[in-house]
Amino acid sequence: MLGRMSSAAEPAQGKQPRGTALTVGCLMTIGAGLLSIFNGARGIIFGGSDLDAWHVHIPESACGIVFILFGIIAVAGGRMALKGKHIDLAFAGAFLGMLAGGWFGFWAGLIALIAFLFSDADF
Repeated sequence: MLGRMSSAAEPAQGKQPRGTALTVGCLMTIGAGLLSIFNGARGIIFGGSDLDAWHVHIPESACGIVFILFGIIAVAGGRMALKGKHIDLAFAGAFLGMLAGGWFGFWAGLIALIAFLFSDADF
């Protein structure tokens, strides 16, 4: 053998391994984004609104479209954070996932925000 063979466990030359907090934040952001997309699609297809208690008359399809857009931004933010780029999009995605992801999306987005705060050295 002419050279040393690299192991699959070793990081590529010049690249540092991604931290655990960053990976958790990315996965939580993507999860919150997918929940937002699901909530938006559910609002468009089935209608029904939680805003009826406050007598606010907003078409459910408009809320659904906004939720889907929030979810797309959240998934894109999680994907960019996995690549180690665009920390601002990752924070925005986690926050928007908190807003539109429902109860589980809120907690996933909050965990993602905290994880991103602990992983700022990975960007």
